[in-house]
Amino acid sequence: MALVSTFEVLLKPQLPKVLPPAFNNAKKLSRNILQGYFLTIANVNPFDLVLSLVFTTRLPSGVTLDEIITFADTSGINSGGALVPDGAGNKYRFSPLFLPAEATALFILQPSPTDAALAALDIEARGFVDIQLSSLGGTPPAGAKIQVTAEQRGTFFDNTTAPKIVDRALDQIVYGLTVQNGGLLTLN
Repeated sequence: MALVSTFEVLLKPQLPKVLPPAFNNAKKLSRNILQGYFLTIANVNPFDLVLSLVFTTRLPSGVTLDEIITFADTSGINSGGALVPDGAGNKYRFSPLFLPAEATALFILQPSPTDAALAALDIEARGFVDIQLSSLGGTPPAGAKIQVTAEQRGTFFDNTTAPKIVDRALDQIVYGLTVQNGGLLTLN
């Protein structure tokens, strides 16, 4: 198992609903944000890998896994998956992620912008991500290596009642997250 990075997913107002009186003018600047976690994984080996991603987080009261969506793309087609509880109360697993030899996958974790979630604007979860070889893939040769890049990407918007959230998008943000060893990880 290798620690990849931290993560944060949001579907919330940018500022708290209640501000001290001295900051009331800041509300005029406030926007909402939909932010997801993006993980690019390259299999640099001449053999296929089957991986598991384990997210450690404490979901806030009232937030369920149904409100968090995942996608994995290894062939140009996004395929949905599910996070499932992984024994301990604060661990959730995405598995299996099939990664052919010398191929690259993109994994996305973000709040689901359903009508109910947009009306509530109350999803916020953060934690850290581990990656490991899945037992579903047999035993690859010792020292399998992957190259990973982790990012947070977000869209700021001002109106949750628009038919399409992208019609109300004001700005976007993307920033890389620190990954150990320059992102070159060895899995055993």
